[in-house]
Amino acid sequence: MLAYTKSAVLLLCTVWFCVNASPTSIDEKYPVTRGGCDPQNGTSKRYYVYNNRGVTFFEAWRLCQSVGLRLATITSPDDSRLIAEATQASSNPKGPWWVSGTDHGNKGIFVWISTNQPVGYGNGYFDFDVGQPDNAGGIEDCMEIARGEGVRWNDIRCELKQRYICENVL
Repeated sequence: MLAYTKSAVLLLCTVWFCVNASPTSIDEKYPVTRGGCDPQNGTSKRYYVYNNRGVTFFEAWRLCQSVGLRLATITSPDDSRLIAEATQASSNPKGPWWVSGTDHGNKGIFVWISTNQPVGYGNGYFDFDVGQPDNAGGIEDCMEIARGEGVRWNDIRCELKQRYICENVL
């Protein structure tokens, strides 16, 4: 197992961010992207914003997998900032977009379906909008972000067709 000092991890992550943070075009083949590092755990992520068509939550999950990515997770304020940068650079900066949070099968207990980790696992990071999650009508099991400005988490019906955000963790 390799051992890195915190300063070495920060240096590696900073260099990666500087090289790979520019946006590209906005179609299925070349989505808008942003990348960076989560200095708390030393991982680098790149987010891919797909605005070209609306799909259900589970379709988004499968589409991300089909191109070697996973439906996005937001596990820190740094992740939230990077997703906000990517969505602001996209053709539709107001959303909404699917991310991988769901309480499908276990009401009230959200997990990131992409990693099978509870939302907030490890560091307790949650960022649901005011009054959310509310499971309106008893049928809201999947997580979206941004119905307005910023990265606002909301629970909503999984069958709605929306845009989505994938990620790659390096």
